[in-house]
Amino acid sequence: VQTDFGLTVTYDWQSQVTVSVPRAYANTLCGLCGNYNGDVRDEMMTRMGRVTSNPDSFGHSWKVMDIPGCVEHSKVECPGTAAAQRHQGLTETGCGIILREDGPFGACHAHVEANKYFQACMHDFCLFPGQEGVMCPIIALYAAACQAEGVTVGSWRTDGFCRISCPANSHYEICSRETCSQSCSSIYAPATCLRSCREGCECDAGHALSGDECVPVGLCGCLHHGLYYKVEETFFPSKKEKCQCQIGGTVECQEVSCAGDGEGKVIDGVLQCPPAAPRVCVATGDHTYLSFDGVAFNISGTCTYILTETCAGDDIKPFAVKIQKDARQKGKVSGIRALSVEVHGLTLTLERGRTGAVDAISHHLPAILAQGQVEVQQHGVGVLLQTDFGLSIRYDLLQHVTVTVPQSYRGHLCGLCGNYNGQPGDDLLLPDGQAAPNTVAFSSAWKIPDASCSDDCPGDLCPPCTEEKKVILQKPNYCGILTLPEGPFASCHRLIDPTLYFQACLHDLCLAQGDTHILCQSIQTYSTACQDAGVVVQAWRTPSFCPLSCPPNSSYSLCTNLCVQSCAGLVDASRCPKTCVEGCSCQEGSTFDGHSCVPKDQCGC
Repeated sequence: VQTDFGLTVTYDWQSQVTVSVPRAYANTLCGLCGNYNGDVRDEMMTRMGRVTSNPDSFGHSWKVMDIPGCVEHSKVECPGTAAAQRHQGLTETGCGIILREDGPFGACHAHVEANKYFQACMHDFCLFPGQEGVMCPIIALYAAACQAEGVTVGSWRTDGFCRISCPANSHYEICSRETCSQSCSSIYAPATCLRSCREGCECDAGHALSGDECVPVGLCGCLHHGLYYKVEETFFPSKKEKCQCQIGGTVECQEVSCAGDGEGKVIDGVLQCPPAAPRVCVATGDHTYLSFDGVAFNISGTCTYILTETCAGDDIKPFAVKIQKDARQKGKVSGIRALSVEVHGLTLTLERGRTGAVDAISHHLPAILAQGQVEVQQHGVGVLLQTDFGLSIRYDLLQHVTVTVPQSYRGHLCGLCGNYNGQPGDDLLLPDGQAAPNTVAFSSAWKIPDASCSDDCPGDLCPPCTEEKKVILQKPNYCGILTLPEGPFASCHRLIDPTLYFQACLHDLCLAQGDTHILCQSIQTYSTACQDAGVVVQAWRTPSFCPLSCPPNSSYSLCTNLCVQSCAGLVDASRCPKTCVEGCSCQEGSTFDGHSCVPKDQCGC
């Protein structure tokens, strides 16, 4: 690697790196190569600026990172070095070849100190006795250092010692200048010639180096924006363009893109498009809903509704999700009192005020059902249900439900969440496929028949919110906290539009006549939606504003994952939610048993 300001870096792909810098860098450098100030006495200066004589301390101070399996101190002692040295020094081949005055490197001794290469060779041979191959790279390094000084090196490799096997269409040369003239890329741009030669493989006559192989000159590749590509190689100059090198040096390109304007990544020469994001349907607060296709609407009814269910398609797993709303009371918000899920032959009910999932019997959480195909666990302050086919349902046991489905369910669903066909204009459909005239008719068509519930809210129970009240409730100490540009949820605005949650907060808080509990629930709902999407939100609760009380052995945490903190063996950790949410986190020494935080030795079975 060469730069325009005189830096040259070499790497032999094995064990040697060299760095050359111009004189302008004197007294400006640091690291293992020293400070280049002309004084050898302070060469081993640590990162902290202290001079040491201990190479281990010196090396440790410049360590960047730990790599698994690597150690800083060799665990192998080298016994009998002197004896090995005597043996090696006398042999025709082996490390001793470096020191022989009448050997291939004799002419170099006056130019490049031989002893340090000999010592390095001996050290490596000692670490791997009997493996002659470990000596070859170091002897080759000495040969390269000599040639860089302009010294002619004699042949030192033989068929039986350090032999190099060259790839097709090439042969070994002790003094090759291949990089200068025999490279395909030099056809298009003159290569920088090294002043000295180096040993290595050289292309046969009529061939040139194309990347890492010698090819007939007529099969040289292409130079495109300063980079060389082999014939028929496919490459991506940008995320929107795919090109291929043709014989003759021409490049043909075409536009490529990912569905939905997603931005792909080039991995191992192939454009990988991001997987289509799963879609989310939301039911939150007193009357706010958001369909899979992003349509927001209000339903004031208090019945049990089919939120979403499979209604078309044979090759998908069927499921149904129903919610039961609270009966209407004056000055009260109608939350979600129960959620039921039919999947894999189970009918699971989650109910406010009850921890656990109920089908025919009641299950403590976490419940792993249908041979592991359905998992129900506490996550933050709510409950999370996940299936093996990608259905994910969150319920905060108060007023908020989200249903997430994979892309494979596109066009196969119906209910209040819509048909998920990517078209926002046809979400409010009746069961017969006709468009509903209004939201009351739409919701009424998807309710489970029940004489005691109402389809709408009369004016005396749900009076409209006055403008005066709205002005107050939009302030930052009320619902306005959700939309503050510099507020605790600002990092989430780009990913999840706060408008839906802000409007729901205004409506619910006005209906509840400013009840702080409702305000806290509304903010918690948006906070959870953001954290589920992987956003880091800022602290928004204080001891005097929406404090969350936690049971014994636990404390409030803005970011906790109870599943990961569970008793050993309760859940498969690899199936735990990938995100953290706010909730009560077990204190040190305690672990979560599915219901509460207990000492580790009191975990159940």
